[in-house]
Amino acid sequence: MILVKTFYAYNDLRNYSYLILDKDSGDCWVIDPFDAIPMIDYIKKKGLVLKGILNTHQHFDHICGNAPLIEQFAAPVKKLKNSENLALGSGFSLETMDTPGHTLDHQAFVWKKDQQAVALFSGDTLFNSGVGNCRSGNVNLLYETTEKLLKNLPATTILYPGHDYRKRNLEFALKVEPENKLIKEALYKISQEKTEELPPVTLGEEALVNPFLRLDSDEIRERVMKTARNEKEIFIQLRHLRDEW
Repeated sequence: MILVKTFYAYNDLRNYSYLILDKDSGDCWVIDPFDAIPMIDYIKKKGLVLKGILNTHQHFDHICGNAPLIEQFAAPVKKLKNSENLALGSGFSLETMDTPGHTLDHQAFVWKKDQQAVALFSGDTLFNSGVGNCRSGNVNLLYETTEKLLKNLPATTILYPGHDYRKRNLEFALKVEPENKLIKEALYKISQEKTEELPPVTLGEEALVNPFLRLDSDEIRERVMKTARNEKEIFIQLRHLRDEW
């Protein structure tokens, strides 16, 4: 059985790190370690074997836990090629997907069961109710990447993002689509709970509230860019507005 353990860093950047565990073998992999200490403690407590470290991109907050993990377990940082598969056991695997946009070398990892997508570890490409910034990347590539994710992954795919920006992203989403009742409901729900403790959602659920996945919304077009010639222009303008918001 393969399990995902989420580690949340109580820092200003609200990082998520992930540990993927094969309960049968005790092997595990780590994705984007920020604070290595709780991960080291967990691995030792459970008697696990750290097989390697995966990073979605090279920003410091996604790799700063690498060195302590390497020191403790001599585990390699694994750099996979696009579409390369990493066997996890029990029919599960991780498949790399090049997802440039937030950075030019960004990758995401698709968790599969018998070649069917189960979850997406999206790093800073796709967040709950938003997408990553492009200050060290390219917004045109991010649009293409987002379209590729929607095209290639089923709506049932669970989203594991690199940060918890859910509240702020939903507030922006409501600004550009104020008549969307599902956004209002989501904002009310998170007002009652800590967002970092909420369960993950699917891409299908995201498509109901994430403006970057709702480029065909007449309301978004009306409020964001009436003269847009295509959805790409709306996406780029949304990203600009989110940067300035």
